[in-house]
Amino acid sequence: MKSRTSELTVGIFVILFAIALFFLAMRVSGLVGNNLKDSYELTATFDNVNGIKPRAKVTLSGMKVGQVESLKLDPVTRLVTAHLMMDGSLTSYTPEQLKQVQENALEELRYSAEYEAATPAQQKEMEQQLIANMKSITNIDEDAYIMVATNGLLGEKYLKIVPGGGVNFLKRGDQIGNTQGTMEIEDLVSKFVTGGAGNKSDSTAETEPKTEAAEATDAEPAFVE
Repeated sequence: MKSRTSELTVGIFVILFAIALFFLAMRVSGLVGNNLKDSYELTATFDNVNGIKPRAKVTLSGMKVGQVESLKLDPVTRLVTAHLMMDGSLTSYTPEQLKQVQENALEELRYSAEYEAATPAQQKEMEQQLIANMKSITNIDEDAYIMVATNGLLGEKYLKIVPGGGVNFLKRGDQIGNTQGTMEIEDLVSKFVTGGAGNKSDSTAETEPKTEAAEATDAEPAFVE
């Protein structure tokens, strides 16, 4: 009886361990739940998202900072809007960093023609508005772009954010304006073949007049009286 109880206990322990290991593997792979902290949403519109699926990762500087939440096709424009769930702990400034970013933005504002032409009261209002607008900013600048990338030649598809160099930043809930969709191999081959044929035709067209001119020259007498 004691042996049977021990076997039953071990069996239950093994089953529970297997279930826990399964859910851990699913969570790490991103198929169940997410590991995002202080999450918020961004959107991006693409002309081609072939290979991108919900829960595909979003990276910045090679590090995962979010994942694709959903994809929606617009029936009129036939463009796809990707809803991204981002990790706020990785894509937001700390209070100290935000203070420095605000100071840099204020300095740039004070050199603008609009600011110099305003009254002191208007200048104060412009400064307050700028600081208020920067409370919910991310560390992704407005001129950054997001592209469909591939892990290796035949790896998984994911979205890659390439930073820009601006001083204005996206806020939580904004849309990333600069995008680059999936590059289809068939399209690249077609463009290469078409371009090659075009160049060949141009080359032939240029060669033919030269050949006729050469024939005309050869037809003339080779001596002068």
